[in-house]
Amino acid sequence: MATQLAAGQYLGATTRRVECGGAMLSEVLHRQGRALPPHGHEASYFCVLLDGGYVEQAGPTVLAYRPFSTAFHPEGLFHVDRIGASGARFFMVDVPRQWSARWDGHFDAALNAAPGFLSHDAALLLARLYGWSRRELVSAELLDSALCELLGDAAGTRATRETRRPGWMNRCVEMLHARIDAPVSIAEVARALDLHPVYMTREFRRCFGRTVGEYSRRMRVRAACRLLADRGRPLAEIAAATGFADQSHFTRLFTAIIGCGPGQYRKLLIET
Repeated sequence: MATQLAAGQYLGATTRRVECGGAMLSEVLHRQGRALPPHGHEASYFCVLLDGGYVEQAGPTVLAYRPFSTAFHPEGLFHVDRIGASGARFFMVDVPRQWSARWDGHFDAALNAAPGFLSHDAALLLARLYGWSRRELVSAELLDSALCELLGDAAGTRATRETRRPGWMNRCVEMLHARIDAPVSIAEVARALDLHPVYMTREFRRCFGRTVGEYSRRMRVRAACRLLADRGRPLAEIAAATGFADQSHFTRLFTAIIGCGPGQYRKLLIET
């Protein structure tokens, strides 16, 4: 029989918890690989895998996480999970019922959605929220704004999954991901797709809400977040591996998006 977990309760060891305005922000650690029993949660929540590996199954949907994969789970969703061989560490943010009630059903599409990975923007916002919580900078106002953005992303991501994109758009995204170690060349991508650069960039922004360059830069910062958990890897090497001109450029953009420098963020990630 599946277990139903109360709000803020998770399988694994809760190593840190911050309560803010009725919401709970939790860091949860599994020290070794194992299969978790079927369970659900009374409260909806967002989660980001900070380190390790994790596979989740909810009905026919199977999600294989890697560091900084981000997902939303509606309340009452039962799922079966397997923690990776090296363990896993998560950051979880509950969505309190009293908060969702005051949004007057605006996010019902998200609150009743099947599980699925969220966008780069959602992953980076949760990464920023994790940094705020670790540095005790979270306020009810900040959290309310962040949850609105995250729920909007969850609803938008679901709509995007349900709306068929042109085939070239998917190829464009694949090319951006394949070039994680270098800045994007609009002309080169458009030429490879046999599209006019103006048409490609206009349609890309219409689909993703960002320019190709903005999307690429945020994607590379997310990739850097994954690499920062490797404490032996120099920041200059991470900057080069994620396509930044130098460590200074990397630090400026990372700080602008995440809210603190990569060195400080690395300390937060490796302190268990």
